[in-house]
Amino acid sequence: MATWAIVFLVITFPFCIYATWTDLKFLKIPNIVPIGMVIMFILTGPIVLPLDEYGLRLFYGVIAFLISLVLFAIHVAPGGDLKFTTAIIPYVATTELLSFAMFVSLAALMAVFTHLVFGWVGLAPKDWASWEKGGWRRRFPVGYALSGGLLTYLAAHLIQPI
Repeated sequence: MATWAIVFLVITFPFCIYATWTDLKFLKIPNIVPIGMVIMFILTGPIVLPLDEYGLRLFYGVIAFLISLVLFAIHVAPGGDLKFTTAIIPYVATTELLSFAMFVSLAALMAVFTHLVFGWVGLAPKDWASWEKGGWRRRFPVGYALSGGLLTYLAAHLIQPI
Protein backbone atom coordinates (compact mmCIF):
# COMPACT_ATOMS: atom_id res chain seq x y z
CA MET A 1 0.00 0.00 0.00
CA ALA A 2 1.33 3.41 -0.97
CA THR A 3 1.49 5.79 1.98
CA TRP A 4 1.54 8.79 -0.34
CA ALA A 5 -1.78 7.68 -1.86
CA ILE A 6 -3.46 7.53 1.57
CA VAL A 7 -2.21 10.99 2.49
CA PHE A 8 -3.14 12.48 -0.88
CA LEU A 9 -6.58 10.84 -0.82
CA VAL A 10 -7.32 12.35 2.59
CA ILE A 11 -6.05 15.76 1.47
CA THR A 12 -7.79 15.90 -1.92
CA PHE A 13 -11.14 14.38 -0.92
CA PRO A 14 -12.70 17.58 0.50
CA PHE A 15 -11.37 19.67 -2.38
CA CYS A 16 -12.78 17.24 -4.94
CA ILE A 17 -16.18 17.07 -3.25
CA TYR A 18 -16.36 20.86 -3.10
CA ALA A 19 -15.21 21.23 -6.74
CA THR A 20 -17.83 18.71 -7.85
CA TRP A 21 -20.59 20.46 -5.95
CA THR A 22 -19.74 23.95 -7.20
CA ASP A 23 -19.24 22.74 -10.76
CA LEU A 24 -22.61 20.99 -10.79
CA LYS A 25 -24.45 23.85 -9.05
CA PHE A 26 -22.81 26.89 -10.67
CA LEU A 27 -20.67 25.49 -13.55
CA LYS A 28 -17.69 27.12 -11.84
CA ILE A 29 -14.78 25.86 -9.77
CA PRO A 30 -13.70 28.55 -7.29
CA ASN A 31 -10.04 29.54 -7.29
CA ILE A 32 -9.70 28.43 -3.66
CA VAL A 33 -9.90 24.78 -4.78
CA PRO A 34 -6.82 24.63 -7.07
CA ILE A 35 -4.90 27.07 -4.88
CA GLY A 36 -5.62 24.99 -1.78
CA MET A 37 -4.68 21.77 -3.54
CA VAL A 38 -1.36 23.18 -4.75
CA ILE A 39 -0.54 24.57 -1.30
CA MET A 40 -1.36 21.22 0.32
CA PHE A 41 0.83 19.37 -2.19
CA ILE A 42 3.72 21.76 -1.60
CA LEU A 43 3.41 21.24 2.17
CA THR A 44 2.87 17.46 2.26
CA GLY A 45 4.69 16.30 -0.86
CA PRO A 46 8.23 16.43 0.59
CA ILE A 47 7.06 14.46 3.62
CA VAL A 48 5.52 11.50 1.77
CA LEU A 49 7.52 11.44 -1.48
CA PRO A 50 11.20 11.08 -2.29
CA LEU A 51 12.59 14.51 -3.16
CA ASP A 52 13.38 13.59 -6.77
CA GLU A 53 9.78 12.39 -7.34
CA TYR A 54 8.44 15.47 -5.55
CA GLY A 55 10.47 17.76 -7.81
CA LEU A 56 9.41 15.88 -10.93
CA ARG A 57 5.73 16.12 -9.95
CA LEU A 58 6.09 19.86 -9.38
CA PHE A 59 7.78 20.15 -12.78
CA TYR A 60 4.89 18.27 -14.43
CA GLY A 61 2.50 20.61 -12.65
CA VAL A 62 4.29 23.63 -14.12
CA ILE A 63 4.16 22.04 -17.59
CA ALA A 64 0.41 21.40 -17.12
CA PHE A 65 -0.01 25.03 -16.07
CA LEU A 66 1.76 26.30 -19.20
CA ILE A 67 -0.32 24.03 -21.44
CA SER A 68 -3.45 25.23 -19.63
CA LEU A 69 -2.54 28.86 -20.29
CA VAL A 70 -2.27 28.13 -24.00
CA LEU A 71 -5.55 26.18 -24.07
CA PHE A 72 -7.34 28.97 -22.21
CA ALA A 73 -5.84 31.64 -24.48
CA ILE A 74 -7.15 29.90 -27.59
CA HIS A 75 -10.56 29.29 -25.95
CA VAL A 76 -10.40 25.50 -26.01
CA ALA A 77 -11.47 24.93 -22.41
CA PRO A 78 -12.79 26.99 -19.49
CA GLY A 79 -10.30 28.35 -16.98
CA GLY A 80 -11.73 26.67 -13.88
CA ASP A 81 -11.42 23.20 -15.39
CA LEU A 82 -7.87 23.92 -16.54
CA LYS A 83 -6.83 25.27 -13.13
CA PHE A 84 -8.31 22.23 -11.44
CA THR A 85 -6.53 19.89 -13.85
CA THR A 86 -3.25 21.69 -13.21
CA ALA A 87 -3.72 21.32 -9.45
CA ILE A 88 -4.49 17.60 -9.81
CA ILE A 89 -1.41 16.65 -11.86
CA PRO A 90 1.13 16.75 -8.97
CA TYR A 91 -0.94 14.19 -7.05
CA VAL A 92 -0.41 11.63 -9.83
CA ALA A 93 2.75 9.52 -9.98
CA THR A 94 4.86 10.60 -12.95
CA THR A 95 5.11 7.02 -14.20
CA GLU A 96 1.32 6.60 -14.09
CA LEU A 97 0.04 9.56 -16.09
CA LEU A 98 -1.37 7.26 -18.77
CA SER A 99 -3.11 5.13 -16.15
CA PHE A 100 -4.51 8.30 -14.61
CA ALA A 101 -5.84 9.37 -18.02
CA MET A 102 -7.68 6.04 -18.19
CA PHE A 103 -9.20 6.64 -14.73
CA VAL A 104 -10.34 10.11 -15.79
CA SER A 105 -11.77 8.74 -19.04
CA LEU A 106 -13.80 6.12 -17.21
CA ALA A 107 -14.88 8.67 -14.60
CA ALA A 108 -15.94 11.02 -17.40
CA LEU A 109 -18.12 8.32 -18.97
CA MET A 110 -19.74 7.61 -15.62
CA ALA A 111 -20.15 11.33 -14.88
CA VAL A 112 -21.88 11.96 -18.21
CA PHE A 113 -24.12 8.93 -17.71
CA THR A 114 -25.16 9.82 -14.15
CA HIS A 115 -25.59 13.50 -15.03
CA LEU A 116 -27.89 12.65 -17.94
CA VAL A 117 -29.87 10.07 -15.96
CA PHE A 118 -30.43 12.50 -13.07
CA GLY A 119 -31.70 15.05 -15.57
CA TRP A 120 -33.95 12.60 -17.42
CA VAL A 121 -35.64 11.05 -14.39
CA GLY A 122 -36.13 14.34 -12.58
CA LEU A 123 -33.65 13.82 -9.76
CA ALA A 124 -31.62 16.89 -10.71
CA PRO A 125 -31.83 19.65 -8.11
CA LYS A 126 -33.82 22.71 -9.16
CA ASP A 127 -31.91 25.82 -10.20
CA TRP A 128 -28.55 24.08 -10.58
CA ALA A 129 -26.71 25.47 -13.59
CA SER A 130 -25.55 22.15 -14.99
CA TRP A 131 -29.16 20.99 -15.42
CA GLU A 132 -31.00 24.27 -15.84
CA LYS A 133 -32.47 24.96 -19.29
CA GLY A 134 -30.31 22.40 -21.05
CA GLY A 135 -27.13 23.62 -19.35
CA TRP A 136 -25.61 20.17 -19.83
CA ARG A 137 -25.99 20.62 -23.59
CA ARG A 138 -23.92 23.80 -23.55
CA ARG A 139 -21.25 22.88 -21.04
CA PHE A 140 -20.64 19.77 -19.00
CA PRO A 141 -19.27 20.10 -15.43
CA VAL A 142 -15.82 18.62 -16.11
CA GLY A 143 -14.80 19.07 -12.47
CA TYR A 144 -17.25 16.25 -11.68
CA ALA A 145 -15.29 13.86 -13.92
CA LEU A 146 -11.85 15.11 -12.85
CA SER A 147 -12.71 14.68 -9.18
CA GLY A 148 -13.99 11.16 -9.76
CA GLY A 149 -10.89 10.26 -11.75
CA LEU A 150 -8.46 11.52 -9.10
CA LEU A 151 -10.29 9.95 -6.16
CA THR A 152 -10.62 6.62 -7.96
CA TYR A 153 -6.96 6.68 -8.99
CA LEU A 154 -5.80 7.34 -5.41
CA ALA A 155 -8.23 4.80 -3.93
CA ALA A 156 -6.96 2.16 -6.37
CA HIS A 157 -3.55 2.49 -4.74
CA LEU A 158 -5.08 1.53 -1.40
CA ILE A 159 -6.24 -1.78 -2.84
CA GLN A 160 -3.22 -2.61 -4.92
CA PRO A 161 -0.32 -0.60 -6.37
CA ILE A 162 -1.03 0.17 -10.01
